[in-house]
Amino acid sequence: MSMDTYRLLADTICVKFPSTPVHRRSDPAAFPHSLPLDHTATFFEYVVVDGKRYYASRLVGWNKSSFVHVVIPGSSPTDAYGEMLEVFQFDQDFRQAGCPMWFAHVRWFKPWSGERESIWDNL
Repeated sequence: MSMDTYRLLADTICVKFPSTPVHRRSDPAAFPHSLPLDHTATFFEYVVVDGKRYYASRLVGWNKSSFVHVVIPGSSPTDAYGEMLEVFQFDQDFRQAGCPMWFAHVRWFKPWSGERESIWDNL
């Protein structure tokens, strides 16, 4: 996996599972019980969700069908939009859960807050 994806994976796992810290193999362990993170994963060209195929744009080389809409739950749910760059399965079982973890590396879109012309005719 790329160094960027590897760094993001390590950071994400540390935030999601603070009781099981991990570190990149190239870095010294920040905590005495930190585990070195494996740098291999299985990457997929696409994933199927509710019968729709979403492609990983970095793997297939184009962004057709790689745009996603995600609802982030919470007290006031938030809509987020982005481009799915990579989809991969990570097999290191550092939590002793007995199953792989699935990740999508997404480039999130930011809402435009600058000046813009209206795209709709005001009649």
